[in-house]
Amino acid sequence: MTDESRRPRAHTVGIPRRPRDGGEELLVERYTRDGPFYRPIGGGIEFGEHSHEAVVREFREETGYAVEPRAFLGVSENVFTFDGTSGHEVSLVYEVAFLADEPYESETITVTEESDGSTREATWHTPAELRVYGEPCYPEGLFDLLGGADRITTP
Repeated sequence: MTDESRRPRAHTVGIPRRPRDGGEELLVERYTRDGPFYRPIGGGIEFGEHSHEAVVREFREETGYAVEPRAFLGVSENVFTFDGTSGHEVSLVYEVAFLADEPYESETITVTEESDGSTREATWHTPAELRVYGEPCYPEGLFDLLGGADRITTP
């Protein structure tokens, strides 16, 4: 019998972009457990839910803001250890757009984890800034996916 906790987890993340004088900025969260790293907002895909529906639900649950998927950027697979636990995620990465102007005007957006009510701040950064910080940005290959030469528009 297979241990369900040892299976890869289907996961989706969304990347809103906002134009700025210094270039286009991406909204990412900064985590500090097990060393600092950045990650777009997202979460698990529920059974029967399409990945583009999951990213919309995750943004609504975690930020209170509605988004719409603009483009499917690709897939990234990560095998990792976080907080002392091994993990394996297959992440479907989307470019998303907020339906309201307010999130684009805010420098930070509070992200609330539904499972335990903990909060983090998501902030805007250019890809160049994220590279300079020297802290990892997940999912792996995210910057390659942002190149978007072969973007697929979502339904």
